[in-house]
Amino acid sequence: MPNANLAEIKGKISAQHEGDEKQLEVIFSDSPRLIVEAPAGYGKTTTMISRIAYLFASGGIPNPKRILGLTFSVNAALKVKREVAEKLPALLGSQNSPVALGEKVAVTNYHGFCKGVLKKYGYLIADALRKDVNLFRAIGESDIEKQPSLKTALSTDEYEQLKSVEAAVKEARVPDSQTIHGYNEIVIKKLLPLEFITHNAVILFVLEMFSRFAEVRKFYQSYYPLIVVDEFQDTNCIAWSLLEAIISDRSQLVFLGDPLQRIYGFIGALPNIMTAVADKYGMTKVALSKNYRFRDNLEMLKLDRNIRENAATCFAPTIQDEDVATLPAFWGSTQQDEAQQVVAKVHSLMSESTDKIAILFRGRGRNAEIVEAELADKNVPYFYGMFTDEDADYIDFHNKCQEMFIKRFGKSKNINKKALTAFSDSVKTAYASATGKTIDSLLRLLDALAEKVSIDYADLLSEDKYNLLLDIFENRQLKQAMEYVDSQVILSTVHGAKGLEWDYVTLCDVEQWVLTFICRSCTSSDKNNSSIFYCRLPQTIPADMKTTILDDLCVFYVGLTRARKQAYISASAERFNAQGRQFTNGKICCLALVNGVKLVKAI
Repeated sequence: MPNANLAEIKGKISAQHEGDEKQLEVIFSDSPRLIVEAPAGYGKTTTMISRIAYLFASGGIPNPKRILGLTFSVNAALKVKREVAEKLPALLGSQNSPVALGEKVAVTNYHGFCKGVLKKYGYLIADALRKDVNLFRAIGESDIEKQPSLKTALSTDEYEQLKSVEAAVKEARVPDSQTIHGYNEIVIKKLLPLEFITHNAVILFVLEMFSRFAEVRKFYQSYYPLIVVDEFQDTNCIAWSLLEAIISDRSQLVFLGDPLQRIYGFIGALPNIMTAVADKYGMTKVALSKNYRFRDNLEMLKLDRNIRENAATCFAPTIQDEDVATLPAFWGSTQQDEAQQVVAKVHSLMSESTDKIAILFRGRGRNAEIVEAELADKNVPYFYGMFTDEDADYIDFHNKCQEMFIKRFGKSKNINKKALTAFSDSVKTAYASATGKTIDSLLRLLDALAEKVSIDYADLLSEDKYNLLLDIFENRQLKQAMEYVDSQVILSTVHGAKGLEWDYVTLCDVEQWVLTFICRSCTSSDKNNSSIFYCRLPQTIPADMKTTILDDLCVFYVGLTRARKQAYISASAERFNAQGRQFTNGKICCLALVNGVKLVKAI
């Protein structure tokens, strides 16, 4: 591209990013390998797209090569694809059509990428993989016991072999090549003939293929000279092995993530992966520094910054008095008192506007049930989203939807509003005799998702719609459709809310032993001899406590940053443990009182 045109594009990009130095550092960097700390609200997606535009314009992506963008869900991938289609032509000029650019930028999730590889080369692993891999029902290893045909087909040893690999992945241990081969052989011989495949097998098949067929691996290394990964902090061990297999000495890399939003360590997200990978590959580190979500909200801006400072310094930041953030808090003498204050605030907000409101919890239990009962008692309508990935109803519903979806759309993939409405109605018929609030909520989510895909994603190719819906059912991600539900108030866990946003958020039960599980070294205090009690972190954090308390801080931070306008916390002197046992020594959790955060009474 002529220098004049390149200068014009650089000018457009600089103007769009308002002179944000850190964003522009990422976009115009001469370094071929970047790792970007990109918190929520800091302009991550716009920065990523501008980096791609600049590389196109400056010849960093030679023809006919493509860019590979990886996310953790098809839903996230489609959002990025739409941003690419809308923004790249504006930056690069009208001669670059959205369709042409869309063909140059492949955005998908890890499973979607692997399915594409298997569609082309799956026959190298097994004849059964000549069939479209999307026509197999994807399940977790723990679901096998619920499938009579699979339980009969597998020996005890074979089942235990599959389970051991699942356990290794959750514990962030990469299976060796012999173990992967043995696992894949069981899936090929016993599951594929019955039209089932495991989630892990989709990736493990490709890992074995790349190991055995170097020419296939080299093709993908060459075909994608630039690899962009979003939410990199949540990468698990086999996803990282896949990435390493397609990275060559010449690969350009842009990995974006936020270590403070790593809340999936319990299912295998690799610890400290951003630091480890940056060191291993000699990547240039850049931390985005401006929060645009809270740019007009000084207290939330300070809260975000100060919590991040605590994480960066292991709770020893230097923060001036004028920079201390205030965090509105409800304190109850009992759990019922706490619930009444939270619901009264929700009722007040609803009377003032139609803003969306979320009430979040670390997990389910008696504490959440009391808040829910108070909402019902005060006739506040709400959506129940407190299910978890391990709930039997939640798992079975997704498995049923997946089975019915493949049967209905697997061959034709002819997806339109009428067909999706009919599909949703058929699922309702299948659950006509089912009872319980989880099923009721899941049916509402399915309706909301069908409506969203039918209207907002109407312009997508049928193949994209099919992949989106199948991915949601396979990976049990219907909870992410909470953003589409027509309800002003949402009840959810923090983990279920990750990636979603509401105008107002209350994070409930911010108490010692409820929000945090490691408080043995905290000191207990009362505030000015009042009835409000809290615990404080010790001045020096014990070495064996650092990782766990930082993990808890991640959950706290993710919960608070789901708010667009204002976050609140609540706690009480009464609490219930996981078994429902009542305690009366509740204290506000130490994480709500870290350096740089001051609690104020919520009104």
